[in-house]
Amino acid sequence: MGYPCTICGACCRNIGGVKELAAFDLGNGVCRHLDQQTQRCLIYENRPQICRVDEMYEKVFYQHYNLEEFYALNLKACQMLQEKEGVKSLHEPDD
Repeated sequence: MGYPCTICGACCRNIGGVKELAAFDLGNGVCRHLDQQTQRCLIYENRPQICRVDEMYEKVFYQHYNLEEFYALNLKACQMLQEKEGVKSLHEPDD
């Protein structure tokens, strides 16, 4: 099934400080490959490994977490970014 990305673009608007993505930063923390209108990655098929949650788990983080824990950590980070960006969290049910 894979990581349940909501394609809101919040992570792509907050890459400042991620050393692996420094070359993609427009200078304001936004990835140069984010389509601002659709919130979709313009290089999705060729995006960096750091942008691939499942691949990062399989190659690095499987040593530290089980998949459920890793997804939970990523979902928590996603929710924090969505809150910062004013995006209604798409990972939680409506109140």
